[in-house]
Amino acid sequence: MDLLWPGAMALLIAGLFVATAGIFLLALQYHKHGRLSWRRTITSSVVVLYVFGLLSYTMLPMPETRDAFCRPGVAQTQLEPFHFFQDFNLAWEGGRRAFLTSFELWQVLFNVLLFIPVGILAIRWARQNVFTGTLIGFTLSLAIEATQYTGIWGIYTCAYRVADVDDLIVNTFGAFLGTLLAYLPVFAFLSGPSERDGQYAPARAVTRSRRALANLFDLAFMSALVMSVSLVLEVAERLGVHTARIDYLQDLLSIAAVLLVVIIPSLAPGRATLGQRCAWFEVRALTGGPASTGRALARVLLGLGGIYLFQSIMAIVPEGNLFQLLALPLVPYIWFSVIWLAFDRSARGVSARASGTRFTDRRA
Repeated sequence: MDLLWPGAMALLIAGLFVATAGIFLLALQYHKHGRLSWRRTITSSVVVLYVFGLLSYTMLPMPETRDAFCRPGVAQTQLEPFHFFQDFNLAWEGGRRAFLTSFELWQVLFNVLLFIPVGILAIRWARQNVFTGTLIGFTLSLAIEATQYTGIWGIYTCAYRVADVDDLIVNTFGAFLGTLLAYLPVFAFLSGPSERDGQYAPARAVTRSRRALANLFDLAFMSALVMSVSLVLEVAERLGVHTARIDYLQDLLSIAAVLLVVIIPSLAPGRATLGQRCAWFEVRALTGGPASTGRALARVLLGLGGIYLFQSIMAIVPEGNLFQLLALPLVPYIWFSVIWLAFDRSARGVSARASGTRFTDRRA
């Protein structure tokens, strides 16, 4: 159970992380490589799971209080290199069976096994060489040992895990071993498609699924902006900042998010939102030239950007306001736009047709 519990926690936390932050990883992947790849997406999820697994096995369980381990003889630092060989000799004195089942042997083997994926992922996923992969393993292990030595950088008054120079040596060896094993064909599946830069990837057709993905990116960016600023404002409120001012700022958050993520980027060169820019979109006039500011503004206000902005304003206007009466045709308009896009062969949508614009691939 002691070995399985951190693994279960890693699975749970990694699953929550992918569920909440996965869309941002997809946006980064699309912007970097110019397209999505199931193999690269799965490999990135494996990396996330491994990182949380590594943190779980090196940091958990945590003490219940800050001072729980502040007494002599607990979590002492081990600074003698290769001290584990002395432990091996002591274990060997009990016979071969005692040595093969000893805690000292399996602790070293476990540390090696724990860092072999670092080397494999450095070669296959990050496309580095043996030296860089080993250096990554060393740096990661050094960061973990320093975190253990400082009690997670002062969160705990005393160290609750042993900072061991032997762990640094063994972990680095595990990463080095992983860089060698990475060249085995069995790990080839961890390498995504070979393109490295979306700027030089071939232009791709504008499809409904690609537009939907860009809209998802925009929604994720706006949600992240609102939640992160809300968290900052909540902390400020707990620290004694004037409550009325906090409430006023929170009311404006959604409007600010729409402006920063959708509307203002749509008026900049390229005339595309942040999510559309991640998907390598550009908005142009039907003649092929750049879309004018007026056409770009009309397109975004008649599309999802306008819908988001309208709903954000409705959330803060008083009940019974005339502005809320204008919301009555909003739901039918949304359904009309969705149905139109579903059957429009050009995948332009109502907003693009009404504004005389079209989407193109920025690399075309």
